[in-house]
Amino acid sequence: MFEFESSDLFSDQEKAAVRVAVHAGMVPNGVQAEHMTALSQHFREKQAVEVVAVISLFGFLNRWNDTMATTLESAPKHFAADQLASHGWVAGKHE
Repeated sequence: MFEFESSDLFSDQEKAAVRVAVHAGMVPNGVQAEHMTALSQHFREKQAVEVVAVISLFGFLNRWNDTMATTLESAPKHFAADQLASHGWVAGKHE
């Protein structure tokens, strides 16, 4: 994901959505007019609103769960341990 801009695994449409997601997750928000213009080249207005709504909802949930130290469910915890632990992931306060 960190190299999505140069990856052949993502379509231009997917890259536009991921670019908005990456910049929307910055503090302060880093979404620029050109990001939204690129998004609108691949999505109708209603679809673009839905893309941003999903990004925003998951941003909220990530903040909520981190603040509340929400306990991870078994399946995602095992997946993360199997797939992400070798990259430094730990459950930490979500144990």
